[in-house]
Amino acid sequence: MKKILGLSILLLTYTSVWAQMNPSFYGVKSHYGFIIAHSPELKPISQTNPYGIQLEYSWLKTSDKAWKTCFCYGRSGFSFAYFNYANPDVLGSSYNLIYFVEPYFTYRGPLKFSLRGSIGATYLTEKFDEETNPENLLFSTHFSFYLALSINLNYHINDSYAINLSANYNHISNGGQKQPNKGMNFPTLSIGVDKVINNTPLKRKPKSLRSYDTSFDYYAGAFASLRSSDRDAEASNHLLIGFMGGILKPISGINGLNAGIELWYDYSDREIARQQGINDSAFSSAITAGHHFSIGSFYFLQQFGFYLTRPKNIQGNWLYQRYSFWYSIGSSKRWTIGASLIAYGKVADHMDGRLIYLIN
Repeated sequence: MKKILGLSILLLTYTSVWAQMNPSFYGVKSHYGFIIAHSPELKPISQTNPYGIQLEYSWLKTSDKAWKTCFCYGRSGFSFAYFNYANPDVLGSSYNLIYFVEPYFTYRGPLKFSLRGSIGATYLTEKFDEETNPENLLFSTHFSFYLALSINLNYHINDSYAINLSANYNHISNGGQKQPNKGMNFPTLSIGVDKVINNTPLKRKPKSLRSYDTSFDYYAGAFASLRSSDRDAEASNHLLIGFMGGILKPISGINGLNAGIELWYDYSDREIARQQGINDSAFSSAITAGHHFSIGSFYFLQQFGFYLTRPKNIQGNWLYQRYSFWYSIGSSKRWTIGASLIAYGKVADHMDGRLIYLIN
Protein backbone atom coordinates (compact mmCIF):
# COMPACT_ATOMS: atom_id res chain seq x y z
CA MET A 1 0.00 0.00 0.00
CA LYS A 2 2.82 2.39 0.88
CA LYS A 3 4.52 1.61 -2.45
CA ILE A 4 1.32 2.33 -4.37
CA LEU A 5 0.78 5.57 -2.44
CA GLY A 6 4.39 6.62 -3.04
CA LEU A 7 4.13 5.86 -6.76
CA SER A 8 0.87 7.81 -6.97
CA ILE A 9 2.46 10.84 -5.29
CA LEU A 10 5.44 10.60 -7.67
CA LEU A 11 3.20 10.45 -10.73
CA LEU A 12 1.07 13.35 -9.52
CA THR A 13 4.19 15.41 -8.79
CA TYR A 14 5.63 14.67 -12.24
CA THR A 15 2.32 15.48 -13.93
CA SER A 16 2.04 18.73 -11.98
CA VAL A 17 5.58 19.81 -12.88
CA TRP A 18 5.11 18.85 -16.55
CA ALA A 19 1.77 20.68 -16.68
CA GLN A 20 3.31 23.83 -15.20
CA MET A 21 5.89 23.90 -17.98
CA ASN A 22 3.72 22.92 -20.95
CA PRO A 23 0.34 24.29 -22.03
CA SER A 24 -2.33 21.78 -23.01
CA PHE A 25 -5.62 22.19 -24.84
CA TYR A 26 -9.05 20.53 -24.76
CA GLY A 27 -10.98 21.48 -27.87
CA VAL A 28 -14.23 21.04 -29.76
CA LYS A 29 -14.98 22.25 -33.29
CA SER A 30 -17.74 21.92 -35.87
CA HIS A 31 -17.22 21.25 -39.61
CA TYR A 32 -19.21 22.10 -42.73
CA GLY A 33 -18.06 21.53 -46.30
CA PHE A 34 -18.59 19.96 -49.70
CA ILE A 35 -17.45 16.91 -51.69
CA ILE A 36 -15.20 17.29 -54.73
CA ALA A 37 -16.50 15.24 -57.67
CA HIS A 38 -13.11 14.39 -59.15
CA SER A 39 -14.57 12.16 -61.88
CA PRO A 40 -17.87 12.39 -63.83
CA GLU A 41 -19.40 9.22 -62.35
CA LEU A 42 -19.13 10.73 -58.85
CA LYS A 43 -21.23 13.83 -59.54
CA PRO A 44 -24.63 12.24 -58.69
CA ILE A 45 -23.48 11.32 -55.16
CA SER A 46 -21.30 14.38 -54.52
CA GLN A 47 -23.99 17.06 -54.42
CA THR A 48 -24.14 17.14 -50.62
CA ASN A 49 -22.58 19.15 -47.80
CA PRO A 50 -20.82 17.03 -45.16
CA TYR A 51 -20.92 18.27 -41.58
CA GLY A 52 -19.32 17.03 -38.41
CA ILE A 53 -17.93 17.57 -34.94
CA GLN A 54 -14.40 17.04 -33.64
CA LEU A 55 -13.12 16.57 -30.08
CA GLU A 56 -9.40 16.83 -29.38
CA TYR A 57 -6.62 16.97 -26.83
CA SER A 58 -3.21 18.51 -27.62
CA TRP A 59 -0.11 19.82 -25.93
CA LEU A 60 2.63 22.35 -26.67
CA LYS A 61 6.18 21.88 -25.40
CA THR A 62 8.05 25.13 -24.75
CA SER A 63 11.57 23.91 -23.94
CA ASP A 64 14.58 24.81 -26.09
CA LYS A 65 15.01 21.14 -27.00
CA ALA A 66 11.42 20.86 -28.25
CA TRP A 67 11.69 24.16 -30.14
CA LYS A 68 14.85 23.04 -31.96
CA THR A 69 13.09 20.00 -33.46
CA CYS A 70 11.44 22.32 -36.03
CA PHE A 71 12.83 25.77 -35.08
CA CYS A 72 9.29 26.67 -34.13
CA TYR A 73 6.63 26.24 -31.49
CA GLY A 74 4.06 23.62 -32.30
CA ARG A 75 1.19 21.57 -30.93
CA SER A 76 0.60 17.87 -31.35
CA GLY A 77 -2.24 15.71 -30.16
CA PHE A 78 -5.10 13.32 -30.80
CA SER A 79 -8.66 13.90 -31.91
CA PHE A 80 -11.90 12.08 -32.62
CA ALA A 81 -14.02 13.36 -35.51
CA TYR A 82 -17.50 12.40 -36.67
CA PHE A 83 -18.55 13.31 -40.23
CA ASN A 84 -22.03 12.94 -41.68
CA TYR A 85 -22.05 12.99 -45.49
CA ALA A 86 -25.71 14.06 -45.76
CA ASN A 87 -26.54 11.03 -47.91
CA PRO A 88 -27.42 8.32 -45.38
CA ASP A 89 -28.38 5.53 -47.77
CA VAL A 90 -25.32 5.78 -50.05
CA LEU A 91 -22.45 7.47 -48.17
CA GLY A 92 -23.57 7.29 -44.54
CA SER A 93 -21.12 8.73 -42.03
CA SER A 94 -17.64 8.11 -40.61
CA TYR A 95 -15.88 7.89 -37.25
CA ASN A 96 -12.23 8.98 -37.29
CA LEU A 97 -9.32 8.59 -34.85
CA ILE A 98 -6.61 11.12 -35.73
CA TYR A 99 -3.08 12.13 -34.73
CA PHE A 100 -1.88 15.60 -35.72
CA VAL A 101 1.08 17.98 -35.55
CA GLU A 102 0.60 21.74 -35.83
CA PRO A 103 3.59 24.09 -36.08
CA TYR A 104 2.98 27.80 -35.42
CA PHE A 105 4.12 30.34 -37.98
CA THR A 106 3.18 33.33 -35.81
CA TYR A 107 2.79 33.19 -32.05
CA ARG A 108 3.35 36.68 -30.61
CA GLY A 109 0.29 38.11 -28.88
CA PRO A 110 -3.21 36.58 -28.80
CA LEU A 111 -3.41 35.72 -32.53
CA LYS A 112 -1.59 32.63 -33.79
CA PHE A 113 -1.36 31.27 -37.34
CA SER A 114 -0.55 27.57 -37.83
CA LEU A 115 -0.52 24.68 -40.29
CA ARG A 116 -1.79 21.25 -39.22
CA GLY A 117 -1.08 17.86 -40.76
CA SER A 118 -3.30 14.93 -39.70
CA ILE A 119 -3.25 11.18 -40.24
CA GLY A 120 -5.57 8.52 -38.86
CA ALA A 121 -7.98 5.66 -39.31
CA THR A 122 -11.67 5.86 -40.17
CA TYR A 123 -14.70 3.62 -39.90
CA LEU A 124 -17.33 4.16 -42.63
CA THR A 125 -20.91 3.08 -42.00
CA GLU A 126 -21.72 2.56 -45.70
CA LYS A 127 -19.66 0.97 -48.48
CA PHE A 128 -20.01 -0.22 -52.05
CA ASP A 129 -22.15 -3.28 -52.67
CA GLU A 130 -22.93 -4.42 -56.19
CA GLU A 131 -26.55 -5.18 -55.27
CA THR A 132 -27.52 -2.99 -52.32
CA ASN A 133 -25.28 0.09 -52.78
CA PRO A 134 -23.87 0.23 -56.34
CA GLU A 135 -23.70 4.05 -56.39
CA ASN A 136 -21.04 4.30 -53.69
CA LEU A 137 -17.88 4.25 -55.78
CA LEU A 138 -15.99 6.19 -53.10
CA PHE A 139 -15.69 3.50 -50.43
CA SER A 140 -15.50 -0.29 -50.68
CA THR A 141 -14.31 -1.13 -47.14
CA HIS A 142 -15.63 -0.13 -43.73
CA PHE A 143 -12.10 0.62 -42.48
CA SER A 144 -10.00 3.17 -44.39
CA PHE A 145 -7.30 5.81 -43.97
CA TYR A 146 -7.79 9.48 -43.15
CA LEU A 147 -5.45 12.32 -44.18
CA ALA A 148 -5.93 16.07 -43.80
CA LEU A 149 -4.14 19.39 -44.14
CA SER A 150 -5.45 22.47 -42.33
CA ILE A 151 -4.67 26.20 -42.16
CA ASN A 152 -5.64 27.62 -38.76
CA LEU A 153 -6.17 30.96 -37.05
CA ASN A 154 -6.22 30.77 -33.24
CA TYR A 155 -7.24 33.75 -31.12
CA HIS A 156 -6.71 33.64 -27.34
CA ILE A 157 -9.58 35.46 -25.66
CA ASN A 158 -7.81 35.14 -22.31
CA ASP A 159 -5.47 32.73 -20.53
CA SER A 160 -8.18 30.06 -20.31
CA TYR A 161 -9.99 30.08 -23.67
CA ALA A 162 -9.17 30.43 -27.35
CA ILE A 163 -11.31 30.33 -30.48
CA ASN A 164 -10.11 28.99 -33.81
CA LEU A 165 -11.10 29.13 -37.47
CA SER A 166 -9.73 26.50 -39.88
CA ALA A 167 -9.83 25.66 -43.58
CA ASN A 168 -9.40 21.88 -43.92
CA TYR A 169 -8.73 19.60 -46.88
CA ASN A 170 -9.80 16.06 -45.90
CA HIS A 171 -9.16 12.82 -47.77
CA ILE A 172 -10.46 9.30 -47.08
CA SER A 173 -9.31 6.23 -49.03
CA ASN A 174 -8.71 2.53 -48.37
CA GLY A 175 -5.32 2.76 -50.08
CA GLY A 176 -6.27 0.54 -53.00
CA GLN A 177 -6.86 -2.50 -50.80
CA LYS A 178 -10.24 -3.12 -52.42
CA GLN A 179 -12.07 -1.73 -55.43
CA PRO A 180 -13.85 0.46 -56.27
CA ASN A 181 -11.81 3.04 -54.38
CA LYS A 182 -12.29 6.50 -55.86
CA GLY A 183 -11.69 8.03 -52.43
CA MET A 184 -13.38 11.11 -51.01
CA ASN A 185 -11.88 14.60 -51.03
CA PHE A 186 -14.00 16.99 -48.98
CA PRO A 187 -12.84 20.46 -47.92
CA THR A 188 -14.48 21.81 -44.77
CA LEU A 189 -14.54 25.07 -42.85
CA SER A 190 -14.45 24.60 -39.10
CA ILE A 191 -14.88 26.84 -36.07
CA GLY A 192 -14.08 25.79 -32.54
CA VAL A 193 -13.07 26.66 -29.02
CA ASP A 194 -10.16 25.45 -26.85
CA LYS A 195 -9.94 25.24 -23.09
CA VAL A 196 -6.34 26.19 -22.34
CA ILE A 197 -4.55 24.69 -19.32
CA ASN A 198 -1.43 26.46 -18.03
CA ASN A 199 -1.26 29.03 -20.79
CA THR A 200 2.30 30.26 -21.28
CA PRO A 201 3.36 33.34 -23.30
CA LEU A 202 5.56 32.17 -26.17
CA LYS A 203 8.80 34.10 -26.33
CA ARG A 204 11.19 34.49 -29.21
CA LYS A 205 14.09 32.06 -28.90
CA PRO A 206 17.70 33.30 -29.03
CA LYS A 207 19.51 33.30 -32.37
CA SER A 208 22.01 30.76 -31.04
CA LEU A 209 19.27 28.10 -31.27
CA ARG A 210 18.37 28.90 -34.87
CA SER A 211 21.25 27.22 -36.65
CA TYR A 212 20.41 24.10 -38.66
CA ASP A 213 22.34 21.66 -40.80
CA THR A 214 22.06 22.38 -44.54
CA SER A 215 24.09 19.36 -45.69
CA PHE A 216 22.56 16.65 -47.85
CA ASP A 217 20.89 13.64 -46.24
CA TYR A 218 20.43 10.38 -48.11
CA TYR A 219 17.76 7.71 -47.72
CA ALA A 220 17.18 4.13 -48.82
CA GLY A 221 14.27 1.86 -48.07
CA ALA A 222 11.60 -0.59 -49.09
CA PHE A 223 7.82 -0.41 -49.42
CA ALA A 224 4.96 -2.85 -49.86
CA SER A 225 1.23 -2.90 -50.42
CA LEU A 226 -1.67 -5.15 -51.39
CA ARG A 227 -3.53 -4.28 -54.59
CA SER A 228 -6.67 -5.56 -56.24
CA SER A 229 -6.21 -7.36 -59.56
CA ASP A 230 -9.39 -5.69 -60.88
CA ARG A 231 -9.33 -1.88 -60.85
CA ASP A 232 -13.10 -1.55 -61.20
CA ALA A 233 -14.59 -4.35 -59.10
CA GLU A 234 -13.95 -6.56 -56.12
CA ALA A 235 -11.16 -9.09 -56.66
CA SER A 236 -8.35 -10.84 -54.82
CA ASN A 237 -5.39 -8.81 -53.57
CA HIS A 238 -1.81 -9.22 -54.76
CA LEU A 239 1.52 -8.04 -53.37
CA LEU A 240 3.31 -4.93 -54.56
CA ILE A 241 6.91 -4.69 -53.35
CA GLY A 242 9.46 -2.00 -54.12
CA PHE A 243 12.70 -0.25 -53.24
CA MET A 244 13.66 3.41 -53.21
CA GLY A 245 16.54 5.76 -52.57
CA GLY A 246 17.28 9.45 -52.81
CA ILE A 247 18.50 12.68 -51.27
CA LEU A 248 17.01 15.26 -48.90
CA LYS A 249 18.28 18.85 -48.97
CA PRO A 250 17.23 21.20 -46.11
CA ILE A 251 16.63 24.79 -47.21
CA SER A 252 15.30 26.15 -43.89
CA GLY A 253 14.49 24.91 -40.41
CA ILE A 254 11.44 22.94 -41.56
CA ASN A 255 11.52 23.06 -45.39
CA GLY A 256 13.52 20.97 -47.82
CA LEU A 257 13.77 19.64 -51.37
CA ASN A 258 14.12 15.98 -52.33
CA ALA A 259 14.83 13.78 -55.33
CA GLY A 260 15.03 10.03 -55.73
CA ILE A 261 14.25 6.87 -57.63
CA GLU A 262 11.63 4.16 -57.06
CA LEU A 263 11.51 0.60 -58.39
CA TRP A 264 8.64 -1.82 -57.81
CA TYR A 265 7.06 -5.06 -58.99
CA ASP A 266 3.25 -5.27 -58.89
CA TYR A 267 1.83 -8.80 -58.88
CA SER A 268 -1.66 -7.40 -59.50
CA ASP A 269 -0.40 -5.95 -62.82
CA ARG A 270 1.02 -9.37 -63.66
CA GLU A 271 -2.37 -10.94 -62.96
CA ILE A 272 -4.16 -8.33 -65.10
CA ALA A 273 -1.73 -8.96 -67.97
CA ARG A 274 -2.32 -12.70 -67.66
CA GLN A 275 -6.11 -12.36 -67.61
CA GLN A 276 -6.20 -9.99 -70.58
CA GLY A 277 -3.44 -11.63 -72.60
CA ILE A 278 -1.33 -8.46 -72.55
CA ASN A 279 2.40 -8.67 -73.14
CA ASP A 280 3.28 -6.15 -70.41
CA SER A 281 5.85 -6.35 -67.64
CA ALA A 282 4.70 -5.83 -64.06
CA PHE A 283 7.92 -3.93 -63.29
CA SER A 284 7.84 -0.14 -62.94
CA SER A 285 10.52 2.44 -62.29
CA ALA A 286 10.37 6.20 -61.78
CA ILE A 287 12.34 9.23 -60.71
CA THR A 288 10.81 11.53 -58.08
CA ALA A 289 11.27 15.17 -57.09
CA GLY A 290 9.45 17.35 -54.61
CA HIS A 291 9.25 19.31 -51.38
CA HIS A 292 9.09 18.16 -47.77
CA PHE A 293 8.43 19.49 -44.29
CA SER A 294 10.71 18.19 -41.54
CA ILE A 295 9.24 18.79 -38.08
CA GLY A 296 11.12 17.01 -35.32
CA SER A 297 10.80 13.28 -35.95
CA PHE A 298 8.18 13.80 -38.68
CA TYR A 299 8.59 14.16 -42.42
CA PHE A 300 5.77 15.18 -44.78
CA LEU A 301 6.75 14.74 -48.43
CA GLN A 302 4.96 15.89 -51.58
CA GLN A 303 6.54 14.51 -54.75
CA PHE A 304 6.00 14.17 -58.48
CA GLY A 305 6.96 10.82 -60.00
CA PHE A 306 8.00 10.48 -63.64
CA TYR A 307 7.82 6.94 -65.00
CA LEU A 308 10.90 5.54 -66.69
CA THR A 309 9.28 2.15 -67.31
CA ARG A 310 5.70 0.97 -66.70
CA PRO A 311 3.10 -1.49 -68.07
CA LYS A 312 1.77 0.98 -70.65
CA ASN A 313 -1.31 -1.06 -71.58
CA ILE A 314 -2.39 -1.13 -67.92
CA GLN A 315 -1.08 2.20 -66.65
CA GLY A 316 -1.71 4.98 -69.18
CA ASN A 317 -0.32 7.81 -67.01
CA TRP A 318 3.35 8.76 -67.20
CA LEU A 319 3.19 11.15 -64.21
CA TYR A 320 1.94 10.63 -60.64
CA GLN A 321 1.87 12.40 -57.29
CA ARG A 322 3.09 10.78 -54.10
CA TYR A 323 2.24 12.04 -50.59
CA SER A 324 4.29 10.47 -47.80
CA PHE A 325 4.39 10.58 -44.02
CA TRP A 326 7.57 9.38 -42.24
CA TYR A 327 8.31 9.08 -38.54
CA SER A 328 11.86 8.57 -37.21
CA ILE A 329 12.27 5.94 -34.50
CA GLY A 330 15.07 4.91 -32.13
CA SER A 331 17.68 7.01 -30.40
CA SER A 332 19.69 7.66 -33.57
CA LYS A 333 16.57 8.73 -35.57
CA ARG A 334 18.05 7.00 -38.62
CA TRP A 335 15.27 4.44 -39.05
CA THR A 336 11.89 5.76 -40.11
CA ILE A 337 8.54 4.09 -40.64
CA GLY A 338 5.75 5.57 -42.69
CA ALA A 339 3.12 5.40 -45.36
CA SER A 340 2.54 6.97 -48.74
CA LEU A 341 -0.37 7.61 -51.09
CA ILE A 342 0.06 7.58 -54.87
CA ALA A 343 -2.44 9.53 -56.97
CA TYR A 344 -3.06 10.35 -60.60
CA GLY A 345 -4.49 13.85 -60.83
CA LYS A 346 -7.48 13.97 -58.50
CA VAL A 347 -7.81 10.18 -58.24
CA ALA A 348 -6.13 8.35 -55.34
CA ASP A 349 -4.73 5.00 -56.49
CA HIS A 350 -3.25 3.12 -53.53
CA MET A 351 -1.31 3.40 -50.28
CA ASP A 352 1.75 1.49 -49.06
CA GLY A 353 3.78 1.02 -45.91
CA ARG A 354 7.45 2.09 -45.85
CA LEU A 355 10.65 1.36 -43.93
CA ILE A 356 13.46 3.85 -44.59
CA TYR A 357 17.04 4.31 -43.38
CA LEU A 358 18.46 7.85 -43.26
CA ILE A 359 22.15 8.47 -43.91
CA ASN A 360 23.49 11.79 -42.61
